[in-house]
Amino acid sequence: MRTPSRYRAVQTGVLISVLLLAAGTLTGCADASTPTQTTRPAASTPEASQHPPIFASNDDALAAAQAAYTKYLTAGDTAGAIGTESWNTYLSLTTGSELEGVIAARDDLVKRDLSLTGSTSFDSMSIQSSGANANARWEIRTYVCLDLSGSTMVNAAEQTVSTPNRQVRWPMTVVFVTAEDNTQQLLVSESRVWSGSNFCSL
Repeated sequence: MRTPSRYRAVQTGVLISVLLLAAGTLTGCADASTPTQTTRPAASTPEASQHPPIFASNDDALAAAQAAYTKYLTAGDTAGAIGTESWNTYLSLTTGSELEGVIAARDDLVKRDLSLTGSTSFDSMSIQSSGANANARWEIRTYVCLDLSGSTMVNAAEQTVSTPNRQVRWPMTVVFVTAEDNTQQLLVSESRVWSGSNFCSL
């Protein structure tokens, strides 16, 4: 599905945290990156408001979110060093806390002298909610199963630090917002590991 890059030192902050946890090189950060809600509410439909709906239905919103997340993961898999065109392209697909997390995670990997190889993917995305937020931008909250089976973390000696029996499918909540008013372009604004039951193991 994706074209792997040989070694990459960038990817979403949550993804890097997940891989570090799976490799046993990071502890004590799970609670900070997980939502407090542990039960999955039923998907809501766009509510009538002073803001006209950007997406006519949850199906349309889901299709847009899936396309945006595919583009985001692919960009992360191929992003180069800070300042390169590919890095700037990757950052342009994020906003808010996700943008901050991506930059911080890249710095963290460099300090640890670690990098990622391979590719990432996802499946089983579903809508939690879709509607205008307080900033009059359309917001889509989703549940996602992030698949890390194609990603491996390596050290400076190009030796893997990922354990063979690590968890490779992770339940996530991923939030998208429109880049501007009256546009269907979606940016990833937040990613969190789901703290409830692992719906990706079902």
